[in-house]
Amino acid sequence: MAGLLLALMVNDITAQQRSFNPADLRNVNVSEMSEAEVREADREIRDRGLSLEEFESLAVQQGASRTQVNQLVQRIRSIRAFQDEDDPEFRRDQQRRQSETRMIENLTDMTFMDFEADSLTPDSLRIFGMDLFEQVSVNFEPSFNVPTPRDYSLGAGDQLVIDVWGAAEQTYRLVVSAEGNIRIPNLGPIHVNGMQIDEAEERIINRLTDIYSGINPNNPDQGNTYAQVSLGNVRSIKVTVIGNVKQPGTYTVSSLSTAFNALYASGGPTRRGSFRSVQVIRDNEVYAELDLYDFLVHGTQESNVRLRDQDVIKVDPYQNRVHVWGELKRVGFFELLDGETLDDLITFAAGFTENAYTRSLRLDGTTPSMRRVNTIFYPEGGDTELRSGDKLRVGKIIDRYENRIDLVGAVFRPGVYEYEPGITLYDLIEKADGLKEDAFMGRGVIERIRENREPEALGFNLQQVMDDPARYDIELRPDDVVRISSIFDLQEEQTVRIRGSVNNPRTLQFRENMTIEDVIFRAGGFRDEAAAYRVEVARRVTGGEERVMGDRIAENFRFEVDEHLGFRDEDADFRLQPFDQIYVRAKPNYQEQQTVRIEGEVQFPGEYVLSTRNMTISELVEMAGGFSDYAYPRGASLERILEISAVEQLDFLGAQAAEIEQQRQQVDTLTTPVGIRLAEAMERPSSQYDLILEEGDVLTVPKQLQTVRVEGEVLAPTSIRYDSRRSFRDYVDAAGGTTEEARGRRAYIVYANGEVDRTKRFLFFRRTPDVEPGATIVVPRKPDRREMTAQERVALASSIASTALILVNILDRI
Repeated sequence: MAGLLLALMVNDITAQQRSFNPADLRNVNVSEMSEAEVREADREIRDRGLSLEEFESLAVQQGASRTQVNQLVQRIRSIRAFQDEDDPEFRRDQQRRQSETRMIENLTDMTFMDFEADSLTPDSLRIFGMDLFEQVSVNFEPSFNVPTPRDYSLGAGDQLVIDVWGAAEQTYRLVVSAEGNIRIPNLGPIHVNGMQIDEAEERIINRLTDIYSGINPNNPDQGNTYAQVSLGNVRSIKVTVIGNVKQPGTYTVSSLSTAFNALYASGGPTRRGSFRSVQVIRDNEVYAELDLYDFLVHGTQESNVRLRDQDVIKVDPYQNRVHVWGELKRVGFFELLDGETLDDLITFAAGFTENAYTRSLRLDGTTPSMRRVNTIFYPEGGDTELRSGDKLRVGKIIDRYENRIDLVGAVFRPGVYEYEPGITLYDLIEKADGLKEDAFMGRGVIERIRENREPEALGFNLQQVMDDPARYDIELRPDDVVRISSIFDLQEEQTVRIRGSVNNPRTLQFRENMTIEDVIFRAGGFRDEAAAYRVEVARRVTGGEERVMGDRIAENFRFEVDEHLGFRDEDADFRLQPFDQIYVRAKPNYQEQQTVRIEGEVQFPGEYVLSTRNMTISELVEMAGGFSDYAYPRGASLERILEISAVEQLDFLGAQAAEIEQQRQQVDTLTTPVGIRLAEAMERPSSQYDLILEEGDVLTVPKQLQTVRVEGEVLAPTSIRYDSRRSFRDYVDAAGGTTEEARGRRAYIVYANGEVDRTKRFLFFRRTPDVEPGATIVVPRKPDRREMTAQERVALASSIASTALILVNILDRI
């Protein structure tokens, strides 16, 4: 379909003209074309040497639907913009780039073995200008939206549009024939081949006077009919690109195309091709010579001539090429003409970077017998002529200051200062607006680099320098670093800490004359449970001048503080010292309300507050009004919140690590059942069955239970109606009996109240637990047994055989 569409839309510009029937476009719908067909259309456009703009203009001019053409162009552009590795053209381009990379690597190995490898980059190994022909966004397509150039010569295949208006109205669209003529009805042929557009217009208008009497070509104002000739569809021409180009051959291009269009179509010069000498040969003579650097460096296209049919573009091998890398804005291989100098090369490279060392440049070249190195002083040596094979490396400036002094520490304006001959330490401090109040006056340090680059440190007494600079001042040198410490830099950070029953326990920075009241105030004051009459201060024992270790590690003080943060008179002068720790104790009998919950079959279920520290479950039932008529006390259960220490103990119960971590994160809501006997507790309050409640306990009293649940390794886990006549084994049998994987001797029962019992053996007797309503019987699974591998069996047999052989030898000797 793609080939059909192009054949219908565009004349076959690679051969003779074809007739075009716009009605055939009714059979083509671009939206129904597959991606493969659009790619095929794109390849045909490329093969014909047309740009998308040329294709669009030609198709519309020949009567194609503008909507269909626009859709096709948009789809082609999308494919070109998002080419992937599956696209053959993309793979070919990748292969070409990889081939060039290998060539660069080989060139590097052969040419730069004695140069600094770390100074070469991929960009510095590219040929300047080659990128221009590798970019899809740059293709030098001719513009069809400009007036026809006056120097454009007409030829076979061009379309002329003749507009007649005034007393008569007519439009002619005529194509120049192979003989160079156009034919206007009732006039006969008019020869226009080789004429420029203005010459052809004059001849055609003169002939139109034979059929339009109102046209006056010599004095148009006196006529009543007017005519104008313009160029419509342009013809295609064939040009040949030869020499050192990537794809030499004959190309069909628009007659408006220039030499740059043909070069781009051929892929541009190869690595050995010249960018400075591109010849356009016309009628067996050199018509023009292009220097691509005019466009690459200056952006001008003065030498970019328009092509004619049968023109030949010839790209010669380069004559002189030099290599530039280092601190230049453009790096790579540059081509020079005979007589061009270092200044020209630097112009092509767009000049030096800001870090370039330009005082002297290193130029490496060759002689007929060996290599050579030249040192060029720039800009004095800018007129040095360069030869092919020269290599210019521009280094960086030294990463070192020649006049820097650094001032660090307790001054008002620390930082970097300019070194001046004769500047002293006192002068530098004055430039920094003097010392801060906390400056340590006993000592400062100057860090200096000797002439052999070895570091040294010069100490000084800052107090002496400031009091008597004439005697103690020190002359500074470049790269000196002056360090003046603060008194706070030379001591451990001093803090005090408050803990206990305050609103915001915290650690504070120590301040001289700080009191306990100040710290309590900063901590937000006392909490409600605080025992203000018992505030303790623990002080660090420093040891003083003692050199023998003692047994005392802290000194403790105790104070009474009133609600207004006031002390008794004898304690009012107490001042805190660094690293003191303050503890505000809680009142002994202070207790926040602790709640428990009772649910189920009681008169008043809900949440209750513990009245005493040893309140029991029987008392909770009495507070809830006692049992309802449907209560089943023997099935009552108690849920208790686990503490963190209890959660950690689950590790010893075989729980998985991930589950333990999850339980730690949910410790606020994690509960565990506690086995109770509520009926016995109600009959005998304060007995061993009457448990003491804890905060968060939930006591549940169920209704009368009538089923027994059987789970685990039974054939049909189910709930079975309770029957007092049935035994433990009867319930297991009622669930279908045990499976082959069941561990029947380890079966156990969980009662409704949370208690657990299991089957027990004594001598030859086995006792099964009693079954009660609401209980759950669990038959566990046998542990998985891993079969021994063949290697393990061989190893075991070998060990047994070896052991038996040793025993035989021992017995034989005995």
